[in-house]
Amino acid sequence: MTYWALRQVMARANDALGTNWTLHDLRHTAATRMARDPELTLVEVQTILRHAHLTTTAQYTVVALEDLMDKLAEHYQWPRTEPLWAPGYGAGDVEAVFG
Repeated sequence: MTYWALRQVMARANDALGTNWTLHDLRHTAATRMARDPELTLVEVQTILRHAHLTTTAQYTVVALEDLMDKLAEHYQWPRTEPLWAPGYGAGDVEAVFG
């Protein structure tokens, strides 16, 4: 399929859906998904996208909000460890200093 044929497909889809997506939007979405795929290295994504610089590809490595929320929920399920104080400090001394 040629570039111009694909643009016509996008135009028809946009008309039918009432959207305004571009081929660049699709490329950006694909790049973001590839960058998040643990099976692909960033250098491989760079090669697929034909970026000259890795810093250009690294722009697609933004953490998804859903992933961040999952990580935070997992973190707060860990048991809380009590702080260990150096030998010689009494509980009363620590309480007086730190409350």
